[in-house]
Amino acid sequence: MKIFNILIFIVLFVCGAVNAESSQVRLKDIAHILEARDNQIMGFGLVVGLNNSGDRMQNSYTQQAIANLMSRMGVVPQSVDFKTRNVAAVMVTANLPPFVKQGQKIDVTVSSVGDAVSLQGGTLLITPLQGADDQVYAVAQGSMVVGLLPQTPNVPYVKQRQVTTGRISGGGIVEKEIPVTLVNKNVLTIVINEPDFTTAKRMAASLKEEGINAEAKDAGTVQIGISGDENLVELISQVENVRITPDSIARIVINERTGTIVMGENVVIAPCAVSFSGIDVVIKDMNLYSEGTLDYEGANDDRYWARSYAKLNKDEGKMVALPPMPTLSKLVKALNSIGATPKDMMAIIQAMKKSGAIKAELEII
Repeated sequence: MKIFNILIFIVLFVCGAVNAESSQVRLKDIAHILEARDNQIMGFGLVVGLNNSGDRMQNSYTQQAIANLMSRMGVVPQSVDFKTRNVAAVMVTANLPPFVKQGQKIDVTVSSVGDAVSLQGGTLLITPLQGADDQVYAVAQGSMVVGLLPQTPNVPYVKQRQVTTGRISGGGIVEKEIPVTLVNKNVLTIVINEPDFTTAKRMAASLKEEGINAEAKDAGTVQIGISGDENLVELISQVENVRITPDSIARIVINERTGTIVMGENVVIAPCAVSFSGIDVVIKDMNLYSEGTLDYEGANDDRYWARSYAKLNKDEGKMVALPPMPTLSKLVKALNSIGATPKDMMAIIQAMKKSGAIKAELEII
């Protein structure tokens, strides 16, 4: 309970500090240029050098891929029945950022597509990475970082790391760059990451205050008119550093696994009454006592008896009226007054949302 209250205090302290600074952020942190976007690329490859933890022999596509590779290297195999588990078929994926040039390096992710046990210690062979247009934009190769040794014991109830997925930092080399055209018909388009009409309006107003000709087209788009003689790099840099105050919907996020509750600044709680009750079963430790008696020779004969206690406590229902309150701290204080635990608070908040007392979106993760 103390940990839960500490988490709530930290959340409220951070939110209060942000609100004190009017929550202004740079435009580049909540929006981006429409044409300056990432592109996803992928390819099929082979990982070699595994310690008998690769694909099994019945995976025909792995054996076929090895046969094709051998043929390209000048070694013509007599059959495709390779009895080895040191090779695994994988899919290699990566994000190709905008404005990357030929020869630059990018990170790639390697994931097993067969029944390999682990990719630890393996090396990815040269793998072409293609885009949605089937054009090769990068080539990947290198040793992977998986993060878990294969001899690590599989302890029950302990979450193990994923050993069939690895990452190669800088393992991809860009072979073909994607041309990016920022200006379309003398208009620069800004896309808001979380579309909102109020945010779009404030963004256009802030840009106009900086002398930039901007207009909000919808909840997620703001267009900037430019002339032919303007320096595009300087203009975009000026646009990215304009500070605005984004708007957000009222939302409560609950994490049932960690007992964390986060409430936004726009959440409004209407007056309501909350009833809380419970049943406690208490079983006390066994007590031993003796009854002294005399035996037939006149000596003390101590006989020990055991007695245990069981007690059932049923708390009477507690009804607490909650007045209108705009902050999470007041709600937590009111719920603490009726002895609610963090798990009880989550159930109460869900019930309050269902009854219409909480005017916000409830998200459980």
